[in-house]
Amino acid sequence: MSAVPVVDISPIRSGDAVAIAALGRTIDEACRKIGFLVIRGHGVPADLIAEVRRLSWEFFALPEAEKEKLRPPKGTMLRGYTPPETNTLARSRGVETPPDFRTLLSFGRPEVTGIEYAQFVNAAPFYKPNIWPAKPEGLKLVFTAYFREMERLSGEIMRCFAAALNLPIGFFNDKIDNHFAAFHALHYPALDKPPVEGQLRAGAHSDFGSLTVLLPPEEGGMGLEVQTPDGAFVPVDPPADAYVINIGDLMQQWTNDRWVSTVHRVQNPTGDAAKRARLSLGYFCHPNFDAPVAALPGTVSLGENPRHAPILAGEYMHKRISAVRRG
Repeated sequence: MSAVPVVDISPIRSGDAVAIAALGRTIDEACRKIGFLVIRGHGVPADLIAEVRRLSWEFFALPEAEKEKLRPPKGTMLRGYTPPETNTLARSRGVETPPDFRTLLSFGRPEVTGIEYAQFVNAAPFYKPNIWPAKPEGLKLVFTAYFREMERLSGEIMRCFAAALNLPIGFFNDKIDNHFAAFHALHYPALDKPPVEGQLRAGAHSDFGSLTVLLPPEEGGMGLEVQTPDGAFVPVDPPADAYVINIGDLMQQWTNDRWVSTVHRVQNPTGDAAKRARLSLGYFCHPNFDAPVAALPGTVSLGENPRHAPILAGEYMHKRISAVRRG
């Protein structure tokens, strides 16, 4: 845990240039070294978090046949219900393992219609309307409110990133105003039998997008492990009222590898902990589909070339997500 710094991001809302600059320096150091940080001062209401957790538990307790009705149709990404052993995150690193033992309930922006960015053939899967469950009652209203809080918080973190990179504070605003971010209620079922050899709750991977906002389980013990620069995996178990933030591969590429998208995994529990399910809430911030991802100003040294060819954010994400899906 000592490898992952704890940062209060509330100064980003203060307008205090000195405090924001100091916050930017702290975040830049963390993103250069390990790409993870734990944030406090996020401003997300505790009662809203409690309601999202309650409704998520109620959904995952439904009979499997009821949840299966939420399976997304072919050609839809980041929506609806994902059963256990559907995705294999380790594949994104070219490693074949048994599929991950977790289930997801996923949503995107509530207002999208599916016709956004019609000029791009790969955009439609990311902008499909949400698939809302009929049960439990009230889920749509509460999850929409939480999604709006995540939009607000991720926008503030992107402003923190701008400060960290010595860019204008609003540099990323017009690059995330038509985003295709996804919110996942991440359910890790209790283990009623030993996992298959090599199977984890989430295999070793780095995230794909610009940043991830993760709320750990209320009771702790989430099993998240982050790989340090020396190759060791260390557990991250933050306070219950804090979020874990990490940058993704797209942000690493955007910063011309100045920042590091770190490999992490969710380890299997042992002993009595294996008999208990776990629930995390993850918001994955993906920019506008047509946001150009090219080396940001100030990230290429004089006389050198960018390390990556420019690419649209959506095309990058389509390629990465397609690689880990099994159905």
